[in-house]
Amino acid sequence: MTKLFRTFALLLAGLFALSLMVGCGGGEDEEEAAADAAFTSATPPGGELAANGSITLNFDNDPGDVTVSPAGVVSGAGKSRTVSGPFTPGALTLNVSWTNGGGSTTLNYTVTAPDTEAPTVTGGTVKDGDKDVDPEPLNTDGIEITFSEDVTGNIALQTEGGDDVGWLGKVEGTTGTLDSVAGKEIGNETTYVIAGTVKDAAGNETKVSVTFVTKGKE
Repeated sequence: MTKLFRTFALLLAGLFALSLMVGCGGGEDEEEAAADAAFTSATPPGGELAANGSITLNFDNDPGDVTVSPAGVVSGAGKSRTVSGPFTPGALTLNVSWTNGGGSTTLNYTVTAPDTEAPTVTGGTVKDGDKDVDPEPLNTDGIEITFSEDVTGNIALQTEGGDDVGWLGKVEGTTGTLDSVAGKEIGNETTYVIAGTVKDAAGNETKVSVTFVTKGKE
């Protein structure tokens, strides 16, 4: 009986020691500490900022918890964060700090009246209403459209009926691009529409609709 009790006690002691090792995260399963993050850029980097605008902060690694003062609400994940207003008109020195690496930086702005004007399409490879457009250079070089200010959002190349042609669309800064995909080339005597939605830093939204018609075969 005594021998059985000692065996049971040794077994309990072993299980307790094992639970301590697991609880402490020992061995190869211990999680690596998050990499230190460094600030790389801001959009806008300084200068004028609308009272209802926003600032995008970029880092080389995930910065962890980001705080700003004296104003602004932080959102986002990964290597970028968005700081949204409203901001008070006048001079603004924005103090930014983050936990992964314990870094900090300051950004200087002049806050202006709220921005209520939506972005517009200002030009590009094709314009709304264009006819007799040669499809060959578009299939080779793609399509570009420009906007009146920095925007975010999406664009796509569609048929007149609203079907996606399958090109790759991207919006970055003041430019939107559409790149051809093999097997998805556009043809002659066809109506196409560049469609999408973009918005500026203040959240003013624009529905994109640029219609053009390709020329007939020669």
